[in-house]
Amino acid sequence: MKREETERLISKYLEGATTPEEEARLAQEVNQPDAPLEWKAIATMLGQLTLDEATYDEEMAHRRSRTRWSHRIWAIAASIVVVAGIGLWLYNQQETQTNMAIAYVDGQTITDEDRVLAIAEDAVCDIFSNSDAEESLYEIFNPEE
Repeated sequence: MKREETERLISKYLEGATTPEEEARLAQEVNQPDAPLEWKAIATMLGQLTLDEATYDEEMAHRRSRTRWSHRIWAIAASIVVVAGIGLWLYNQQETQTNMAIAYVDGQTITDEDRVLAIAEDAVCDIFSNSDAEESLYEIFNPEE
C-alpha cells in the first residue's frame, strides 16, 4: 500500500468511517517494521486484536485457495484412476472373449472353424441349387412343422 493511501485510511479511521476490512489493511500497514514513528500511535489505537484478525483473515484466505487447488488435484487424480480402471476392465473383457464357429449337425457339435464354414457353404449352395429355395428356407427356420 502506498504512503498516501495509508495516510488517507488513517484520516478515515480517526473520523470513525473505516470498514473492518480497511481497519485490517491499516493495521497491517502501520505495524510494518519500517513504518514511520507517527503511525505507531495509530497501531496502538488499532490494537493487537485488529492486527491478529487481519493476519488470521489473510491466512484463512491463503488456506482456502490452497485447499481448492488441492481438491482439484485430487479430483483430477481420481478421474485418471477411474478412466484407467475402466480402460483396463474393457481391455480385459475384450481379451477374454474369443469368437468361435460352432455348428450342430445331426446332434453333433462341430467347433472346427474350417469344417463349420464348409458345412455352411454346402447348406447355402443346396438352398440355391434347389428350384424350391423358398420351401427349403422355410424348413431350415421352422424345423418343428
